[in-house]
Amino acid sequence: MMPPIAIAEIKDLVLNRLDSVPLASQLYLALRQQILAGRLSPAARLPSTRVLAAQLGIGRNTVIQALEQLQTEGYIELKPGAGSFISEQIPDHWRPGSDLPGLNLESSRFTSVHGQNQGFCVGVPDLKAFPHKIWNRLAQQQSFSGVQNLMGFGDPEGYWPLREAVADYVRTSRAVRCRPEQILITSGAQQGLELACRVLLQKGDVGAIEEPGYRGMRRALQVSANTMLAVPVDGSGIEVGALVCAKPVPKLVYVTPANQYPMGVVLSLERKSTLLEWAANNQSWVIEDDYDSEYHYHHRPLASLQGIDVHQRVVYVGSFSKVLFPALRLGYLILPETLMKDFVAAKQQSAGDAALHSQAVTAAFIKEGHFNRHLRRMRLNYAQKLQHLLDCCIALKPWCKVHSSGAGLHIVLEFTVAIDEDAVAKQLLELGVYCSVFKQYFFTPGKRQGLVLGFANSSVTEITDKVKLILAVLSSN
Repeated sequence: MMPPIAIAEIKDLVLNRLDSVPLASQLYLALRQQILAGRLSPAARLPSTRVLAAQLGIGRNTVIQALEQLQTEGYIELKPGAGSFISEQIPDHWRPGSDLPGLNLESSRFTSVHGQNQGFCVGVPDLKAFPHKIWNRLAQQQSFSGVQNLMGFGDPEGYWPLREAVADYVRTSRAVRCRPEQILITSGAQQGLELACRVLLQKGDVGAIEEPGYRGMRRALQVSANTMLAVPVDGSGIEVGALVCAKPVPKLVYVTPANQYPMGVVLSLERKSTLLEWAANNQSWVIEDDYDSEYHYHHRPLASLQGIDVHQRVVYVGSFSKVLFPALRLGYLILPETLMKDFVAAKQQSAGDAALHSQAVTAAFIKEGHFNRHLRRMRLNYAQKLQHLLDCCIALKPWCKVHSSGAGLHIVLEFTVAIDEDAVAKQLLELGVYCSVFKQYFFTPGKRQGLVLGFANSSVTEITDKVKLILAVLSSN
């Protein structure tokens, strides 16, 4: 067995107690960078958590938290009784010479539909918990301070202060590599997906999507009259092997790697590597939809796929719909610099520029720190609701298998007995419980059945009551 790496051999591993970045996050980022830079060799054993804590002068729980995050993302392996080891699966092109960015911990600020509540509507955050007073104050301030500037036409790329704010946020929270000049503000994520299909695909090209997966991407492909390939998803995310074997070669693949929609699985590190290499070798594009990656409840949000793409083949899609509110209709694309001109031109040809005032308010909300504080509160809020929902769903086990990864704003109830999901959904809607049928997320017939429940906009009491109604309906079928 390889001996532990002495802390003195890990250069530049420095934690700053005066920084607002939590120490666990600093340690995670520093070790991750050392691994990606090749300074920590594959299969090497790290010091024990007690030794690391003593050498760094921090609590052992802080070290454990950082190592658990690295394990979740596949950078290290925790072997009971043996210790923590650097993963042997880190691809060579992510190691020395890959031009991965240094992470400046000194400047980081790293942090932990329907207007009415209809029970389990998917994709709606907790609207009651939103800081309405702060938002309204900022809206009034923007109106008074720059009303004339915000009344005209803005830059097609988007409001510059918002592009700056988004760049700062995704660099520190999602390990995205970008500058504000690479950010294109859109009217929601859907416009971003449609722009990607229009720019990156020619008529007749194949676009690949996850199955089960997001229906909005299917619509985007249909609008641009492209051929669609549905690629299965398993416990490690999209089956990249099936994608590699596909003929003709897809020119674009859409993935939700941090929290697969709707199943919630994480794309494994090995598959991330294979996917990025496949895209580079075939001059194909990867659309990374990071739709609600902020909401991981047992560990810090996972680092982005874009941040480890050394070939510039990833288009990153973000949205404020789930972290703020859907009616804002504000999203963004993070593009390789070579694509920016074409995307801006395509956006100018389409309707639906985001309102300048909304962009200005959102920029102020982020820059003044309200956004990060809101996310911290919502993580606690949603974690409690999710656990309560899972506890309530124990009563449904005779009929359902529950799919949840401890992340996101929804769960999947997959029927394990023969039940008509359409009939169940109809009965529930009549009782005031709105949910999605599972088959809507499949693109080929004859797939599995069940229900998809969004829990964020329901109170704990409402969750209890609605699950009781689901139990009653399932019992009657």
